[in-house]
Amino acid sequence: MSAGSPGSGVGLRRAAAACVCTAWLAVACTPLYVPPVPGDLLAPAPAWRVAGDAGLEVVRGPDGRPGVLRLLVRFDEVPAAAWVALQWFGPAGGERASDARWIEPVDAGRELAWDSPTDLVLAPGRWRAVLSVGDRLLRQFDVEVVGP
Repeated sequence: MSAGSPGSGVGLRRAAAACVCTAWLAVACTPLYVPPVPGDLLAPAPAWRVAGDAGLEVVRGPDGRPGVLRLLVRFDEVPAAAWVALQWFGPAGGERASDARWIEPVDAGRELAWDSPTDLVLAPGRWRAVLSVGDRLLRQFDVEVVGP
């Protein structure tokens, strides 16, 4: 029998060496430890959330003319007590009035109504109301005011 012929020990040694190399490569390529993602990283941070049914409407006076703008807001989440600011913007784009209210976590889920000042003259056109907390914009609303 010659070296390397079937049945000799050289072929078996080569096959064994190939198996050892393959097994070593398979172990060397797998990571030793994959840490799980901590649960607190997956939970969203508490944030101010305005409900989807919030809206701005025109309330007409007894004479049928536009009287005041009314913003109806319900907060789904109030993470901490804070001042919530509301600015009213007229059709020309400038701020026409503003208001602020102290909102607490117990107010979450309640419907709150803000009316524009009664002395604010509602000119025809698109009016906007901007709701914010600190330097964070919560939502902008708009409504079209039509003449009498």
